[in-house]
Amino acid sequence: MTDDRELWDPAVQALDPDEVATRAAAGLADTWDRVWELPFYAERYRAADLSPGPMPPLADIPTVTKSDHRADEAAYPPLGRHRAVAPEDAIRVGVSTGTTGAPTFIFYGKRDIDAMVRVGTRNNWRLGLRAGDRFTHSWPQYLYPTSAHGGRPYLDLGVLEIPVGPPFSPETAAEHLRIWERLRPTGFMMTASQFQTYERVGDEIGIDFAKCLEGSLLVYLDLACQFGAPRRRIEEAYGVRLHNLSGASEIPAFSVNDSKYHRGFQAAGDHVCIEVCDPATGVAVPDGVRGHLVVSTFGLDACFLRYDLEDIVVRDTEPDPTGETGPRYVLIGRGADAVTVDGRDPVFPLDVQLALDDHGAPEFQLVAGGDPSTLRLRVEHEGAAGVLEGLLAERLGIGVRIEAVSPGSLPRAAFKPRRIAAA
Repeated sequence: MTDDRELWDPAVQALDPDEVATRAAAGLADTWDRVWELPFYAERYRAADLSPGPMPPLADIPTVTKSDHRADEAAYPPLGRHRAVAPEDAIRVGVSTGTTGAPTFIFYGKRDIDAMVRVGTRNNWRLGLRAGDRFTHSWPQYLYPTSAHGGRPYLDLGVLEIPVGPPFSPETAAEHLRIWERLRPTGFMMTASQFQTYERVGDEIGIDFAKCLEGSLLVYLDLACQFGAPRRRIEEAYGVRLHNLSGASEIPAFSVNDSKYHRGFQAAGDHVCIEVCDPATGVAVPDGVRGHLVVSTFGLDACFLRYDLEDIVVRDTEPDPTGETGPRYVLIGRGADAVTVDGRDPVFPLDVQLALDDHGAPEFQLVAGGDPSTLRLRVEHEGAAGVLEGLLAERLGIGVRIEAVSPGSLPRAAFKPRRIAAA
């Protein structure tokens, strides 16, 4: 009998919002007590005239960034004083990819791994994975957090996991395509750069990548596909059902994806509290306004309290059609990838990508440096770039200068795309 319920664990995922808030408050109070045992936090909080005892309002607690953790590790090598899970207490170690800096060690306690399995299983169910499916992904293995839970979220659903790893070379991509041609996955997970690599290599070796995808689930790391037009373009062109994913590898159980209604990334309300804050003040901004994603966790061995991911998001508080009540948001991009033009609001690669989507969705790069009054881009485009310059200038409300480059000439990453380039 087919199980068509929306949520894997409705008793947790569809909890009354007031009860979600009550449980989060109790969990955060426990986190507050625990962080005072860590010298890194204790010193920061005392410097802010805070003290142990009842937890103050979140807005009164200083935010912390990954750079703060790295500075702590540099001052107190090799691992710093901010970690709630020491190596001797851990049951697993992971390493982030270091997309915006050096890789970070992550030590997991048992509660962390258990939560990752629970949340991963819910996420997979939300994607529509069911017993008997064959799901392949091009995520790193090795020490990357993807492998920390040992594939249990697939095992617990009865899904065959086919972990091929990133396509680091054309030869590796060809090997993946040959595996998929034989095993016929019913679901794929990859980044936009990987997608382009597989399509190009498939053409070279005579394997129709589009046919491999046809009728499958595609879990896709491309922020533009949070929005209807780009998502439908891929779904219609390849005959797939597309979902988006994101997360933060250093935070256990902070893996997020969207439901079939595509109302934003769904976080686990039984382990995570999120705020969307003004980066200058740390104060929450109104719903619908862009701000930094600030995460606090509870019920884990790890401790994160007002951890500013420096991702730019917009919170969505409208009821979700699935009935899920945990925090939900739309991701705009990383703060480090923003470009300020002519003193106006920052422009993100996503803003450019959405503006280009109606014009063939060409690959592009933002070029940092140079004239601050003009947005500089490299765009894979045949012909004169003047028309595109005018279209983007009108859409973005700023001056735009485009250097047209030949299709396929911009680099494709083996994992996450990087769309900021030096002049």
